[in-house]
Amino acid sequence: MHSDGEWSRYRVVTLGDSVATTIARLEIVEPAVKVLYEQPSLIQELTWRPHRFISGASVSPDPLGDLVLTFMEGKLVRITATYERDRTEGLSDADFLDLLGATYGLPRLPTRAPGAVRFEPRRTIANWGDDDALVRLWSEDHPRRVGLTITSPADVAMQAAIANGIIVERDAAPARELARQAAAAAAVKERDAKTRLVNKANFKP
Repeated sequence: MHSDGEWSRYRVVTLGDSVATTIARLEIVEPAVKVLYEQPSLIQELTWRPHRFISGASVSPDPLGDLVLTFMEGKLVRITATYERDRTEGLSDADFLDLLGATYGLPRLPTRAPGAVRFEPRRTIANWGDDDALVRLWSEDHPRRVGLTITSPADVAMQAAIANGIIVERDAAPARELARQAAAAAAVKERDAKTRLVNKANFKP
């Protein structure tokens, strides 16, 4: 049965958690937090995979393949859980709704206009949520994968920030390239100057 806050939580992580809190809750020893964009907002990403082995012995099979956690300004905004294909093989949409119903309750099924045909690389199976969190169950066909994406209201702002970040990076690219070329030229000039001094000091006619 669904309880308050369940939609904003996946296992031990919750939307709104800080990067440090998320790392601690997942017990990540050597976290690799990737910076996706710095401007106009700091967007970071952390990928976590369940432990498959402990002290040489395999643990109970976990259907979760990986968990991608996306942060904006240090707060968890999006949780994307992708399940292992061999652990979901043969399961139908109805099976997933039955399995997730105990946690999330009755879903909101996507609606489509009669006769409408639209290609969706990531098809929505069902949604759950409220004003604080949206849970989306989805599937992909090539190759077939099933997953959950859980987002906070800040996800809309994050998507806008990512779009602006792409523009900022594109506009800054020429200046960065000029700076790179200038730095490379300066390094070559400095190297040549050092080589000249060494060769001049050691040269004997």
